[in-house]
Amino acid sequence: MNMDSPGVCLLQTLLMLMILPACYSVVPCPRACSCPEPTELHCTFRSLTTIPRSLNKHVEHMNLGFNSIHKITDKSLAGLKKLELLMVHANDIHSLPYRVFRDLVSLRTLKLSFNKLTEINRHTFLGLWSLSRLHLNHNQLEFIHPDAFQGLTSLQLLQMEGNRLQQLHPATFTTFTLMGHFHISTLKHLYLSDNELNSLPSSLLATMPQLENLYLQGNPWICDCNMRGLQHWDKTSPGVLKCKKVKALPGGKLCPMCFSPRHLKKKEFVAVETLNCSRPVITTPHKT
Repeated sequence: MNMDSPGVCLLQTLLMLMILPACYSVVPCPRACSCPEPTELHCTFRSLTTIPRSLNKHVEHMNLGFNSIHKITDKSLAGLKKLELLMVHANDIHSLPYRVFRDLVSLRTLKLSFNKLTEINRHTFLGLWSLSRLHLNHNQLEFIHPDAFQGLTSLQLLQMEGNRLQQLHPATFTTFTLMGHFHISTLKHLYLSDNELNSLPSSLLATMPQLENLYLQGNPWICDCNMRGLQHWDKTSPGVLKCKKVKALPGGKLCPMCFSPRHLKKKEFVAVETLNCSRPVITTPHKT
């Protein structure tokens, strides 16, 4: 066959036109990262300050941990509808814009541990309908909007250990609501250790019928009548309230302990039989 004939040249041109679009549709791996597979992106310990631009829309696993990322914009993760795992732990993120994860409809695991987040607003996690594991531990969280997890009906594990939470709304962990009144949570594993909580709303645990593991140690619990709801729940849900295994401690575990009143300080919460509230006493100098 004559390679210079018009027919052959036409055939070669058509083949090139068919190949070129496929070539140009492949987004190159960001220079500071590695992509062992077209669907994987690894960028740990690369001193990144922002999320790389022009990401492959077909990426499924993305690890951006141990960098200096200080901001995620509403466009940083746009269009990543196939992403299943996102790790942005150990960075310098202080806040998250509204609906920042709106396109991540396939995301199953989100790791935001060891950042500097101070609050979770109402629309932060909007769009994460497939999310089952959420790690927010070791931030600086002081406030969580009561509707923050509303709609996350696949959520089973929530890690919030090591924050600055002082209070929780009774509906904080609700993932869906029935008839506008009945608050239900799909959580099975909840970590609230090492915060600044001193009591829990009596109706909070009633919203979590599927709960299997609850960790509460390391909080300054006030063991008075306001904790009767937790005490009753622990008796009707035996084995769910867990202790952390610590070999260095006597007994090899760390359990939720009372911080006050004084006569109960350092006593394990589950060992307290009676929870009472005493009336406040007002003393006036020089008067009996």
